[in-house]
Amino acid sequence: MLHELSLNSKYFYHNLLSFFMLGVWAYVGFKGFALSDDRIKRKMSFYIIFYCIIQELIDFINRIFLDSNYLFSFYGDIPFLQFCQISFYFSLLCILYSKKSMSQSSKYSMNQFFFDCAFLLGFSGAFQGIITPDFLNINNLIGVICIQLQHSLIILNLIWLLTAYKYRLRFIGVCLTYLFINIIAPLALWFNNILGEPANYFYVIELPKIDNFFLNFVSQHPSPHYILYIQPVFIVYFLALYIPFYILSKRNL
Repeated sequence: MLHELSLNSKYFYHNLLSFFMLGVWAYVGFKGFALSDDRIKRKMSFYIIFYCIIQELIDFINRIFLDSNYLFSFYGDIPFLQFCQISFYFSLLCILYSKKSMSQSSKYSMNQFFFDCAFLLGFSGAFQGIITPDFLNINNLIGVICIQLQHSLIILNLIWLLTAYKYRLRFIGVCLTYLFINIIAPLALWFNNILGEPANYFYVIELPKIDNFFLNFVSQHPSPHYILYIQPVFIVYFLALYIPFYILSKRNL
């Protein structure tokens, strides 16, 4: 598990785990719909949080101690400084503080913001991370497993919140998340410039070098100009994700 893998082997294990996680998503979704006992829901919620934290700990242990080809540094390894990581931890916070099913008519809360932000950033980032994985600095099997789980566990958490606690994306959450990422972008530029090269938190200095449908729209523009050009992509994408929830809200589902 610790020896360096070829690129083909990385894709093989990544895809194998991705297919396995499809079954896990289906199981978690079914359990969320079927469970009515809040005590059992809470117990399963804590199991999900526990496994997510264990995955994070293994990832850091691998990068710091086990992967001899990985150089751990403050230029790229500070936690919480990528949108997928924000989605991951926001979804965990939402699970942790959820005690009952949410109602569309309920007052907007911090938990609802955690869900809305995790959903919008998670479904965009996590699915793309699974479909077009970036194996830069991923060397051994543990690294491949962790980078896959970092994305697929976001989706698992969101499925659990959707089914067990009946969270639904709110339009105000769409607006607040759009505002949130546009507050983060200039702060990230400032922070990366302080650290200097090769810091690239939130990918505001350089886009990931992957063939991605959405990123291809702006990849020809240099930083920081591509941040402006990607705005219409965010707006269209967020609204497209909101439309199914708008339809459900009109049908009181």
